[in-house]
Amino acid sequence: MMVASLKRWLLVALFGALPIAALASQSDQGPPRWAANIARKQFVIMSGIPAPYTAARDPAPDTIEKVRRGRMLFDNNCTSCHGWTGNGGGPEAFALVPAPADLEWLTRSPKERSEAYMNWTIAEGGRQFDSDMPAFKERLSKEDIWAVIAYIRAGMPRRLTEAREPGSRG
Repeated sequence: MMVASLKRWLLVALFGALPIAALASQSDQGPPRWAANIARKQFVIMSGIPAPYTAARDPAPDTIEKVRRGRMLFDNNCTSCHGWTGNGGGPEAFALVPAPADLEWLTRSPKERSEAYMNWTIAEGGRQFDSDMPAFKERLSKEDIWAVIAYIRAGMPRRLTEAREPGSRG
């Protein structure tokens, strides 16, 4: 009886220790999970958005067709990290340090203040901030990047009926 109890205790201890061992084995090299997002925002506060992107504005109006295209592009290029809702919880997010940004705050930010920031972030990615966010300027056309931005700004609707009216803030 004592041997069976000891074996049970050892199994519980072993399986209880596995998550702790997994965490301990992860490298503490590199930035903490939130660092790249803070670093990007601090860069913008201190230096502004880089010159090629400061005056970048979407030349085409936001339409339902554009939001639909943005959704398709977001699904194909962004959901694996940012998740369907943009909260940073996609299936590949757990392996990324720092974690993908939660994009929800961008849906509420004024267009004139966030448009150039979003364009720069998507086009250039996050390498300079030790982030795995890829640069999309070679993969997506400028029109496609603007469509992704329109989709995010529309609230990342899964159905078109959920989309906020283009240009609305609420």
